[in-house]
Amino acid sequence: MHTLVLGAPSVGFRAFVSGLLLVTGIMGFAPGSQAADETALWTLVSQTHEKARLLNYSGFLSTKSGEHTQNSRVEHFATPEGEFELIEKLDGQPSRWIRHNDQIQCIIPDRKLILSEKRQINSSFPRVFTNADGSASLAQFYTIDELSPRRVAGRQARVMRLLPKDQMRYEYRLFVDKEHSLLLRSESYSRQGELLERVGFSEINFSSDLSKKPALIEAGPGWKEASTKILPIDDRKLPYALPQSMHGFSKINAFCRMKDNNLEVHQAVFSDGLATLSVFIQKAQAGQTLPSVPMSHGAVMSKSEIQGTHLVTVLGEVPVVTLDTFLKSVKWKSQ
Repeated sequence: MHTLVLGAPSVGFRAFVSGLLLVTGIMGFAPGSQAADETALWTLVSQTHEKARLLNYSGFLSTKSGEHTQNSRVEHFATPEGEFELIEKLDGQPSRWIRHNDQIQCIIPDRKLILSEKRQINSSFPRVFTNADGSASLAQFYTIDELSPRRVAGRQARVMRLLPKDQMRYEYRLFVDKEHSLLLRSESYSRQGELLERVGFSEINFSSDLSKKPALIEAGPGWKEASTKILPIDDRKLPYALPQSMHGFSKINAFCRMKDNNLEVHQAVFSDGLATLSVFIQKAQAGQTLPSVPMSHGAVMSKSEIQGTHLVTVLGEVPVVTLDTFLKSVKWKSQ
């Protein structure tokens, strides 16, 4: 699951990220939860993913990631013309995102700027999956059980816990609305039980006035419009090779981002169906220095290194061991 970051390397329309707490005893097992049928629980998770696309809803989101907190207003419309979505940032610099299916705009009023981009990954909160396999692939890498029910945004929610089968990924907890089967909250935990990120509704309404659905806009007088040009890439013509799959993370997309200065940034996206990471490759700048330790923002980690004449960065909601594994996976054809 992912949060939208236009104009910066991102792991997609990445949902909205979350914050740092400790697990409490309230999150204990529900009576008989260990005997719950895993197949039925995975079916519920699949339904949750579909409900994010099919339902009309609006409300307020609270996102905590590390020490960063952000609040947003969201409206989602499911229409015969497809999905329409409005996300308005309520903290800091005013900005809002408008989406119609895969086309996204970010409007920044203070700068009179409109940024446009085509969505490459369909995995924004409250969606769950990043590929068509859905829960069928997740069951290979996670076990699932049900914890005690909780209240989220004033509503009853069932709590699914997804435990990783290896050290390459995090634990997730999904809080699913009991009545509508929509994901109300998502949490990710480290192997040490530390809550890394939380994103969820603080208020939600399951009805929307379709006449108020947002529309993509055009730049008016005095406004500027910019877009990131996305081009396909041909693996056969690249000076490097990446694996198609590694430790359950399969390559689901690869493309080239063209910046305004004609800088090419290649991005390959990998996912296990839930967690996502990206490998970015671009020409290194002369004298470029890099942080000596991985960078972290809640559950999102990144690590970079110079490989020959190129800068390679791995960024995603995965542990450091996974970053290191993918940094080592880049094979240069000239070497």
